[in-house]
Amino acid sequence: MKLSSRLRPIVAAQGLRMSRILMACCLTIVASLVLAQDPAKPPMTEAPSAAPKPKPPAELKLPPVDEGGKDPTWIAFRNNLLVALRRGDRAALLNVIDRNIVNGLEAPRGVDAFRKLWDVDSTNDRLLRDLSAALNLGSAWHVPDPKNKAARVLCAPYVPIKWPLDDVDPYDSGAIVVKEALVKGAPSHASETLGALSFDIIGVRDWDVADAESQLKQRWVKVNHRGRDGYVPEEHIRSAIEHRACFAKTGNAWRMVEYVVGIEFLGGP
Repeated sequence: MKLSSRLRPIVAAQGLRMSRILMACCLTIVASLVLAQDPAKPPMTEAPSAAPKPKPPAELKLPPVDEGGKDPTWIAFRNNLLVALRRGDRAALLNVIDRNIVNGLEAPRGVDAFRKLWDVDSTNDRLLRDLSAALNLGSAWHVPDPKNKAARVLCAPYVPIKWPLDDVDPYDSGAIVVKEALVKGAPSHASETLGALSFDIIGVRDWDVADAESQLKQRWVKVNHRGRDGYVPEEHIRSAIEHRACFAKTGNAWRMVEYVVGIEFLGGP
């Protein structure tokens, strides 16, 4: 599956997941060889019951939420940060970064690591664009430590926090984040419409498809729509493994305390 520029930073997380899968396979093979060499082991006369299959993604929805929307201090903070991001004000962004910010499982904590990891001091504006997109998609509360429920953080977007990890693999699915996203039969607004999706979780076959008209900059995501290939604009769908930004409130002040892969620290693969 080809990844879009939004998802390429997540390749390392996918590699970690694959290494876990390979390790599990190796352990299964070793166990099988041991059993095969043990004559005292009675043959299995009854196949183990199969684990219940997860629901197909098409049966699930992920309704949008903005749990921070009731706090006027959050609304003011988010709006001010969005204005700063639009004008490319990196100093304003760094001013709201917590000095001990979590940068991911493999990265050291802190502002210096954040600046280096995201090349903040360059002219590259990917971080500014990605963070703006996350902040515009609503928010959800998350409790990092179940033993300390008072120390909760507000994360944007809501998608990874609300993702049904027990039901859907986040690596090959995405969540429609708009009402009535049109599913096209080809990567083109002029192509036939196969249907419409509203906040559905749907299987993804390719995260980065160019528009059929080569001169257009629109990017598309190929999805599995009722057994057929369909295409939705990339801005209408979000992966649970895209980065999330989490913020903590002290008094009336907010600080960004995490900028990590969406499912990190949530119990995902």
